[in-house]
Amino acid sequence: MDTHEYTPWRLAIGDLFTPERTHWPADRFELRYFDGSFLLQICEANPSSKSIEAFRHGAMHIGLHFEQGVIFFLFRIEGTWAWSDQAFSIHLVSEKDRSPGEPTENKFVPLTVVLVDSNTGRVAALRLVTMSPRFTKTFHGLIDRQRASPFDPETHRKTIAALYAKYKNSKSLAAAALIRERAGSNIV
Repeated sequence: MDTHEYTPWRLAIGDLFTPERTHWPADRFELRYFDGSFLLQICEANPSSKSIEAFRHGAMHIGLHFEQGVIFFLFRIEGTWAWSDQAFSIHLVSEKDRSPGEPTENKFVPLTVVLVDSNTGRVAALRLVTMSPRFTKTFHGLIDRQRASPFDPETHRKTIAALYAKYKNSKSLAAAALIRERAGSNIV
């Protein structure tokens, strides 16, 4: 029996992304994982209407790079964000959110993408795209590999630093990715 309670997280344009924060670092992003679901938070200072339009409608590309036990989630949005990356470890996700969630075999899985005005902490735009069954299977397979491996935070940090020295930018990580694809249809 599942005993942990879920507090609904309501996202709406104009509302705070999280009730306790009114500022976020500009030009930063974070991939969040909740029981098999994915959310990409992108922070931009005073996003212009042009940036919001590109965020909402520009083709979105995603990728995965895996090296030395580290998963890098890669993304770019045409017209607004060049290739960017986020190192990911399931071991850094809250214990209560680590479950693999519902089976995703042969299913498209949603990726919620949220543009947050870093100056106000408010949601500027929302987007929901899909990750293909092949992409999702690869991602969950890499997460399972991490689950099965021992984890040391300091080693993880040093490994990421060494990989950033090897790959000078996100574009070079994307070029070496295991998988890249155009994210599926906008659902919203």
